Amino acid sequence: MGHNTGTDERILTEAARWQARLAADDCTDADRTDFQRWWTASRRHADAFEAAETLSAQLADWSKLDERLQSMADDAFAMGTAQGAGPTRRWLVPASLAATLVVALIGVRLSAHLTTSVTPVTYVSPEQRRRDVALPDGSTVQLDVDSEIRVTFSASRRDIVLVNGRALFAVAKDAARPFVVSAGEAHTTALGTHFQVQREGQQVRVTLTDGAVAVTSDAGGRETLAPGEQINLTTDGQVHEKRVVDAQAATSWSRGRLVFRDTALADALQEVNRYGARKVRLGDPELADLTVDGNFIAGETDLIVSAFAAVLPLRIAADSTGEIILFRQYKADVP
Repeated sequence: MGHNTGTDERILTEAARWQARLAADDCTDADRTDFQRWWTASRRHADAFEAAETLSAQLADWSKLDERLQSMADDAFAMGTAQGAGPTRRWLVPASLAATLVVALIGVRLSAHLTTSVTPVTYVSPEQRRRDVALPDGSTVQLDVDSEIRVTFSASRRDIVLVNGRALFAVAKDAARPFVVSAGEAHTTALGTHFQVQREGQQVRVTLTDGAVAVTSDAGGRETLAPGEQINLTTDGQVHEKRVVDAQAATSWSRGRLVFRDTALADALQEVNRYGARKVRLGDPELADLTVDGNFIAGETDLIVSAFAAVLPLRIAADSTGEIILFRQYKADVP
């Protein structure tokens, strides 16, 4: 296996040097003839050269946007000049650099540059459907209905902005690049963990299901969460509540369910309304603090409301638009 690895690296290095040589101003017909002989000698040579060309194009793009890569290219050119390289030798320096990068690309990885996104990529879920997103670092995001995130990856960070809605993150481990989810001035940082962030207006809620996260603010505040803990704060990072919750219930929407455990009726209806085309509202504000329990299929609004009415003193009505309105049921209302 070690011999094959060494052979592969040798071929990749040769391919990178040929790619650089053919791009040099002083490339001769004899050089091109020698390249054709090398290229046709083996299918592995052709594959390696294709990889070298692809990486060369990527490197050109990255060097325009990444100061460190631009510096590497400048240093390589300066090295060639300092060594007195004339027109026939100048191509050897960038070829050596390109060969190193090709080997890293094929054999190991390219120092995370393959997963670098220098401009934000936006992911949006429609109003009535959830969306699963696979990120280039191996992390996954489950977007709740009517949610939006912006993703920016660099060589040193993985940044996500939750614009609105709710998202459940399963983070791929990468100790060199923190995974940070921001909602306003509130930032949740994790390394290899599973957590949920929800943003509605100026309210932010972070729930941890596995691992550990730190929730910080631009003002300098910091809170850490353990599995099963949830923190409520505003987008300016001010903490309002930290408590222990049923994390499986809090993330049940990601499995197409709505699980309520001693949940205030107002909060439960807010969840029900996310997924049902027919909306429900309270006709009596005093009903808001009544609590409900249950495990339901998201979107089955009529069934859920009927189940609530079976255990709570509720009277179900409907207005001209078809919206469901809940009132308190008194004994006089019972036939």
